[in-house]
Amino acid sequence: MGTTSHIGQGGFVNDNTVVRPKPTLPIFEYFEKDTPYGREPLADKISVLANKFPDLKTYKSCDMLPLSWMSVAWYPIYRIPTGPTLKDLDACFLTFHLLATPSDNASPPSEVLRSCMSRNGKSSNDRPVNLCLPAFGLASYKFRGSIWTSTGLQGRDLASSLLQAADDWLRDLQVDHPDYRFFLSHSNTFRR
Repeated sequence: MGTTSHIGQGGFVNDNTVVRPKPTLPIFEYFEKDTPYGREPLADKISVLANKFPDLKTYKSCDMLPLSWMSVAWYPIYRIPTGPTLKDLDACFLTFHLLATPSDNASPPSEVLRSCMSRNGKSSNDRPVNLCLPAFGLASYKFRGSIWTSTGLQGRDLASSLLQAADDWLRDLQVDHPDYRFFLSHSNTFRR
């Protein structure tokens, strides 16, 4: 079972083009408390939360606070393919993603975000067909740096940088994140 908070009243443009002010405080937060392997699949959890808090379905990324974010814990459920690579496939990750659309006056998008935006297809009305949520932070365990990149050093540097970004983010927002605590307590130095 998770911890859910529905905080305050938010503002947004709904489907009837009624303009309401943007929220200035978070309106919703949820932290999963169940053990990782006892959790519902992400799509199921999102559906349950959206049904319980229907206003969540009305928000668009441009309606969200610039600090709106989510994290996703990634655990291997089963292995495809089977064979000699099995030992390399037990890594688990906690990724952090911004949910708000960057404003025009925001700092220029990162190279990752720019590349993500250019890969997205456009629909007939020039709206993105896909939404890319690049990770700005990462925690991991059972992770071998050599799996990520051809040179283990670059992988370790990138993973270390993303871990520091996640740590800074949570500290700045004063968030006690149960999954992050778990990943930190189970992390190890990179193996070759």
